[in-house]
Amino acid sequence: MARLLFAKLAELYEQLEKITSGNAIRALISAFLKKVPKKNVEQVTYMTVGQIASEYEDINIGIAEKMVLRAIATTADKDYATITALYKKLGDTGLVAEKLVGKKRKNLPVNEVFNALHDIARATGAGSQRKKTLILAHLLKTASPIEARYICRIVLGTLRLGVGDMTVLDSLAIAFTGSKKAKKELEQAYNICPDIGIIAKTLATKGLKSVRKIKTVIGRPIQMMLAQRIGKFEELKEKINGSIAAEEKYDGERIQAHKKGRTTILYSRRLENITREFPEIAEQIQENVKAKNCIIEGDCVAVDAQGNLLPFQVIMQRKRKYDIQEYIKKVPVCFYVFDLLNLHGVSYIDTAYPARRALLKRIVKETQRLQLAKQIVSTNLDDIEEFFNKTVERGGEGIIAKSCASNSFYTPGKRGWLWIKWKREYAAKMADTFDLAVVGAYHGRGKRGGTYGALLCAAYNSTADRFETVCKLGSGFTDEELKTLPKKFRKYETKTKPARVIVHKNLVPDVWFTPAIVVEVVGAEITQSPIHTAGKGLALRFPRFIKYRPEKKPEQATTVKEIEAMAEK
Repeated sequence: MARLLFAKLAELYEQLEKITSGNAIRALISAFLKKVPKKNVEQVTYMTVGQIASEYEDINIGIAEKMVLRAIATTADKDYATITALYKKLGDTGLVAEKLVGKKRKNLPVNEVFNALHDIARATGAGSQRKKTLILAHLLKTASPIEARYICRIVLGTLRLGVGDMTVLDSLAIAFTGSKKAKKELEQAYNICPDIGIIAKTLATKGLKSVRKIKTVIGRPIQMMLAQRIGKFEELKEKINGSIAAEEKYDGERIQAHKKGRTTILYSRRLENITREFPEIAEQIQENVKAKNCIIEGDCVAVDAQGNLLPFQVIMQRKRKYDIQEYIKKVPVCFYVFDLLNLHGVSYIDTAYPARRALLKRIVKETQRLQLAKQIVSTNLDDIEEFFNKTVERGGEGIIAKSCASNSFYTPGKRGWLWIKWKREYAAKMADTFDLAVVGAYHGRGKRGGTYGALLCAAYNSTADRFETVCKLGSGFTDEELKTLPKKFRKYETKTKPARVIVHKNLVPDVWFTPAIVVEVVGAEITQSPIHTAGKGLALRFPRFIKYRPEKKPEQATTVKEIEAMAEK
């Protein structure tokens, strides 16, 4: 493949669509990557996960379904009504494009498609919709039918091949090192640099040694460190030796802030640029963090006039594109900073936590809207429990207990015993909470006719990179939430079981979804089940919906290992 044609990539996608085995998908992608010219590896990896850049780059194609249909109409020289009628019949813009356009086949290179998609993303301002439509129409005119199918799907974010970043990392390891053994090192690099394109390009052109040298960079987010759970409060002393830093755990939006000169960018847990949602926080950091260049992390929490903490549902009102200034007044927030990852271009993730906190105190000037996370440091569990109770009284979720040992490093994307969460639900011996990925749905009957009666939810098996079912979720939804379920999940519907979803033959849903939406669920207990696939058949008894977790990727759902550990307790 001296000159990689998009038709070859489209043929790969067509094969991937028909495969339900994760291992077969990895084998197919790795075999393909071996033949890809090194200059195209970055482009191929982005497009295979349905993107044209990493999420943190905030490059959005920004084209709606109607615009794609208009581009097809222009290309096929058909009226818009005819196109929409066919779309209603087929239910997929890709299939509409394949049927009507691309009759004049040309040798369309991958880089030409990739560059055209970036041209569409760059079209902004007055007349941008027309410009985007015309660029797409021109691209479709030079595409074959199968190419047109996948171009439209990439444009709309509906590729749905059952391939995630971890799947691609596995495939890259096999393709360029000969086995999956290097996947662990690739994942470590990915946690520091969550850009599948950069990892792929570095590995393909410079080898594994260069991948190992990837460091934190201001302006490129780092996968956020995670906390472990415990079953009993007393376990804190068993898991953390010596002093424990107990910090308030906030029910808000976790944010990683990158300050570089006169610019501050805020990234969400999903690594998306959310600066436009919290411009006053970016401004606070710009004015009150006494460092020209740094990466700090914290929680943005909705607060009332007295500074009391408000629940997550309140801050969710700030997730909007319009009326931002109005909602700054309507839903005031405070950014509680709890970690420092980079200062003046020097990485501090391999520095012990107490030293990171000390540096943080030196550079952060506290204001009403920018504060250090409240904490105490103690070896006494009674002191920590008292701090926990005060946190809950003022609206906090609980505490994060952090190790102060010499090896208390920041471990990007990892869950370990350096951080342990203890929430009010655990303390009250109430049911535990789980963040689960929705992988399917069952049609409703009776009162729920016309919507879904239940959702099939799964935990994430991080070792095998797959989703294993743990419950059918049908309670906890309001009538309004039930009505909107089909519309909310429509974008993620797929005709066949996603390859990374493991489901029992007696639990097959009426509708499959590519794992994308995460829900928080409360359950009474974990039990053994003959029809659920999490671990060795673990299931959540009496599950009830609490809320959506839009700030979480499906791979950030509760893991199977966590559920197994909870079941043992």
